[in-house]
Amino acid sequence: MVVYVIILFALACLGILMAVPVIRLLESRPHILVGIVVLLFVVAAFFSSGQLPIVVLGGITINPLDVICPVLLVLAFPYFFFRLCKGFSRTDALLLLLLLWSLILGFNYIVGLKTFGLQVATNEFRSYFYIICAVYYVASRDVHLMWEKMEKFWLFGAICLFFFAAVSLSDGDFSRGGRPIDSTHTLFILQAMVIGLFMQVRGHLHPYFIPLLVAFFPMLIVLQHRSVWVVMIFTGIMVFWKLPIVRARFVKWGLIGLIVFGGLGAVVFGDALLGALADSYEEAVGGQSSESNSTWGWRLQGWGDLLTGEQMESLRDMFLGNPFGTGWERTVLTSDGVSQVRTESPHNFYLQTLLRSGLIGLGAFLALHGMVIRKLMYCARRNVSLSAVSLCIAVLILAQLVYYIPYGSDYIQAILLGSAISWIRYCETMKLAEV
Repeated sequence: MVVYVIILFALACLGILMAVPVIRLLESRPHILVGIVVLLFVVAAFFSSGQLPIVVLGGITINPLDVICPVLLVLAFPYFFFRLCKGFSRTDALLLLLLLWSLILGFNYIVGLKTFGLQVATNEFRSYFYIICAVYYVASRDVHLMWEKMEKFWLFGAICLFFFAAVSLSDGDFSRGGRPIDSTHTLFILQAMVIGLFMQVRGHLHPYFIPLLVAFFPMLIVLQHRSVWVVMIFTGIMVFWKLPIVRARFVKWGLIGLIVFGGLGAVVFGDALLGALADSYEEAVGGQSSESNSTWGWRLQGWGDLLTGEQMESLRDMFLGNPFGTGWERTVLTSDGVSQVRTESPHNFYLQTLLRSGLIGLGAFLALHGMVIRKLMYCARRNVSLSAVSLCIAVLILAQLVYYIPYGSDYIQAILLGSAISWIRYCETMKLAEV
């Protein structure tokens, strides 16, 4: 027995000795963990489910993010702990709102553990846990020192997704059912296109990336995620409004990409591509097809049922939300008038956040994003040298808010929110230095 204790003690000491240099490396190069998270996000698109491989232990599914996200949280803890010890200042309102929102989510998770058990509560809380870990970690780092590396992560990740989608579409199946990547990965390509555009404005984009950015535009159309189409239109309007210098460039690149790559696709695949786009457009604007009734229609019905059903019966539910594990069960009517029970996520991150953090949590979430956008815009006006990056992050955050209407959030979007919080801290530091 004594021998086993000695061996275990020796192994523990060896593990600690190995952990110290790893922690020092991650502290000095925080972009490494961000790059790993982006890589995991991109790799997930290569699996048919759009999710990373999982291992089931004790009834709970575990994937690589369940390992790396606690590491992110542990590394972010010292920063927030010492901020709390010293007392938050007026400039820390963003961190306080983030802390309030995450505390409500954590409270509902603990209640969910008691009410529904470890497996059910954890499986439902997992996506929020990823978001919390990612946003806390990036918000605690100096993003101004690693933003250029993050830009490259987005570009290279989007290029990988682009070629994966192009190869998958080579079979000629352009229907909505044959889409090779989901909406979150398609949004990632759009975000990379926006980042590349602002990099080009700053003169930091290598010329050989330009054809790829041009090719992103028709690919976003061919992938037929109509919600991303709406986000793309909104993003284009924001870029035109806030960055007049790129209007002609943006239009030229878009037309070149649409004519060259879209024309090439039409020549090679002909009626299959054009027919699929026509059907998707008709569904989007016609609103009479059976599929339209089964998507947008049931979402609206589901939102209404969730807001008026059992999950919003008490004041506690309204102000603090429901415990994790409650589920998303609601009743909708199909196109032929038959009642149907749906249990998947509500497909609206605002409603989802309301149900799991209440009016207080949703208010903190919205106030956080509102203050982030306002401060980024102020930084862009006040400091010319930081203007391009500030506007880029602001446009990305605004695009997220539009995307959250039909879909949810995830850890990759949390990285951008954390980047915004950290960038604002840097802008405010620069402002104090000028004074």
